[in-house]
Amino acid sequence: MRIMHNIPALFSYRILSGTDRDLTKTVQRLSSGLRINSAADDAAGLAISEKMRGQIRGLNQAVRNAEDGISMIQTAEGALNEVHNILQRMRELAVQAANDTLTQSDRAQIQAEIDQLKEEIDRIGNTTEFNTKKLLDGTAAVLASTDRLTTKVYVRGGLRTLDMFNQKVVLEGNYQVIINANPGKAQVQKTDIFKIKHSDVIMNVSIDTATNLREISVRNLPSGNYRTVLLEGVWTGARYIGVVS
Repeated sequence: MRIMHNIPALFSYRILSGTDRDLTKTVQRLSSGLRINSAADDAAGLAISEKMRGQIRGLNQAVRNAEDGISMIQTAEGALNEVHNILQRMRELAVQAANDTLTQSDRAQIQAEIDQLKEEIDRIGNTTEFNTKKLLDGTAAVLASTDRLTTKVYVRGGLRTLDMFNQKVVLEGNYQVIINANPGKAQVQKTDIFKIKHSDVIMNVSIDTATNLREISVRNLPSGNYRTVLLEGVWTGARYIGVVS
C-alpha cells in the first residue's frame, strides 16, 4: 500500500493562511485607524481603551452642555441688552420732557412712548426663553432659609414679579418645597419655617386649606422629601392655599 502526500504544499497553505489573517487585521486597523478593534487584538488594552473612551465621551458631552449654557446666557444677555437700550431711551425721553419749551400735548406724546416702552420691557421679560424655559420672568428663582439647627427649606419656582414698591410678590402657582435636615434628626419641627416676603409659611402633608400660616405643621414630612404647595400672591405677603402630596 502506497500513501500519497504533499507536505510542502500543506506547509505553504498554512503559511498563506497566516499571512491572510495578518493582512486582514492590518487592513482593518488601517481602515479604522485603531490598533485594537476587538478583544482578540488586546483584551487588556481594549478594557483600558473603553474606559478612556467613556471618559472622553463624557467630557465631550460636558463641553456640549457648557456650550448650551453659554447659548442660554447669550440669549438672556441679548434680551437684557435690549432692555438696557429701552431704559436709555426712556431716560432720554424723561430729560426731553423737562424742556420748558414743550407743551402738555408734547409731553403727553412722550409719556405715551414711555408707556409703550414699559410694556415692551414686560413683554421681553415674559417671553424671553431658551428651549421653552423662561429666562427673565423669575420662575427660576430659588428661595432658601435655615434655622439654628441647619435645617434647610427650599422653595423652587418662586418670586416672579415686583409690586409698586419694588418688593417681590409671590404669584399664584405651584411651588416645590424641599426640606433637608441634619443626619439623625427625626423630624422637622414646627419652628423650622421659611419666609416669603416676611410672611411665615410652613409645610403641611395634608391637602386641607389652612387660614393661619402658623397652623400648618411639617412634623410628618421626612427629611429630604418634598411636597408641592399652592400659594396665592397678595400685596402684603404670601397666603397659604394648600399642599398637594
